[in-house]
Amino acid sequence: MLLWAIFVIIGAIYFGNMLFGQYSLDTMLSLEATKENLNKKILLLKEQNAKAQKEYFELKGLYPNEN
Repeated sequence: MLLWAIFVIIGAIYFGNMLFGQYSLDTMLSLEATKENLNKKILLLKEQNAKAQKEYFELKGLYPNEN
């Protein structure tokens, strides 16, 4: 009976890992790569926004009487 229980536990762990383990790892790695790409894009957009705001305020400063 004990041998049967050990066999069932080992089999459940093996098949559980085979069915869900690699998929979970692939999903995690994919999400981490996506997060890294999005963080890079955020930094790029922040830089572009800062440049655009600087240009806007410089242009606005050239024409102080106009709204």
